[in-house]
Amino acid sequence: MSTRAVSTTLGYVLTLSITTILISGIMVGAGSYVSAEHERVTETELEVVGQRLAANIEAVDRIASSSDDETTATVSSRLELPNRVAGTTYRINVESDELVLRSVDPEVTVRVSVQTETTLDSGSVDAGDVVVRYDAGDDDLEVTNG
Repeated sequence: MSTRAVSTTLGYVLTLSITTILISGIMVGAGSYVSAEHERVTETELEVVGQRLAANIEAVDRIASSSDDETTATVSSRLELPNRVAGTTYRINVESDELVLRSVDPEVTVRVSVQTETTLDSGSVDAGDVVVRYDAGDDDLEVTNG
């Protein structure tokens, strides 16, 4: 009788061990999948935000460039960008011909090109309300927090 008791107990322990290993493997696999999807969603949302800001910068540039006289001393446009994308904060670096958006967690960087006739000042702005301003006195475009 003692041989059967050992084989039943051993079978039970082996079944529990194998089940635990399989469930752990599934959890690890699902966790890495969710992490990869979170990065992809963050990248997509940063691209959308960057394209919105680039379109706004280009619109202000077109208005400033279309005026031949001195009546257009200042043109500005306010854009409300989300404070967070995919649950994380981000920052926007403005360079001469592109916007560089960087999120914090996960660390994702997206570059969006900007084409302007007027010089675009380099700088950095936080997420949220952004103002694009053209000043005829400086003859440049500036992106600041609003």
